Amino acid sequence: MVNYLIASNIIFFLATIFSGGFTLSNLLRWGAKFGPLIANGEWQRLLICIFLHGNLWHLFFNLYALYYLGRMAEEIYGYRKFFGIYIVSGLSGSILSYLLNYSQIGVGASGAIFGLAGAIFASGLKYRHTSLHQVGMNLLPFILINLLIGAFSPAIDNAAHLGGVLSGMLLGWIVSPGTSWIRWKRTLEEVLYWVTIAFVVFAMLTFFVPNLASGKASIDKIVTFHNEAQKILLKIELGFPPSPLEVEKLSPPDRKAREIKELLLTFLEEGGKNSVLQREIEEKFLSWREEILDKYQGIILEKSP
Repeated sequence: MVNYLIASNIIFFLATIFSGGFTLSNLLRWGAKFGPLIANGEWQRLLICIFLHGNLWHLFFNLYALYYLGRMAEEIYGYRKFFGIYIVSGLSGSILSYLLNYSQIGVGASGAIFGLAGAIFASGLKYRHTSLHQVGMNLLPFILINLLIGAFSPAIDNAAHLGGVLSGMLLGWIVSPGTSWIRWKRTLEEVLYWVTIAFVVFAMLTFFVPNLASGKASIDKIVTFHNEAQKILLKIELGFPPSPLEVEKLSPPDRKAREIKELLLTFLEEGGKNSVLQREIEEKFLSWREEILDKYQGIILEKSP
């Protein structure tokens, strides 16, 4: 299972590179954590962001830690419990980061990795008369030093680390090492494992497949409408109204954008000479633009031409 997670991180990393690199807008396109977008219904970002990274060194250090801690955790808990701890810890880190760092864009697997360390540490505390105790205690310096570094580094999302390690410790205390000998517990582990996989697949599909995304307005769709509508308004201002076909091609990302499109079509149907309607359209567009810029904290400006 560790190798599958490493491969998933690498695939997302390559996809990020070949689709535009590590710009804020491209990371957002691929599912980076960003409070305003999550609050707008894109809950999938809480999960997807743990598969994304901001640069090569970020990926390298996280994958090194994942390989080391992941193999250890998988050996202790088995691949089913390991996977559950990893995903739940990553989600918990994202949620705490969302609550404490609402306007900060976040990517990285470190919350989930801290969760693995926290789980092994907690299990070591619980099973203090076994060899697991020493293994867990050996991870305490790793946890404390990295949390301390994160506390004094603005570039590090320490809330994600803290959320990951706390949830990992809770799971490490609850979840027993190895595979359960009791039949109903073993069945429950199997069911929870497949439920976790189904949740991950569902989150990915509903985020990346347009027909399943419940009309979610992507950053790209918003920027495209903004730029195309701005061009049309400029043509009108210069006295060269566009054809209705050009306006029909607009793809509004929300209700207010649809109203702007409908007003533009009405304006052209009336001959493109109604100055009162023209001012109304311009005012609606500027109002919509201000709301978008405020909602997305100015992030969409990066993609504007």
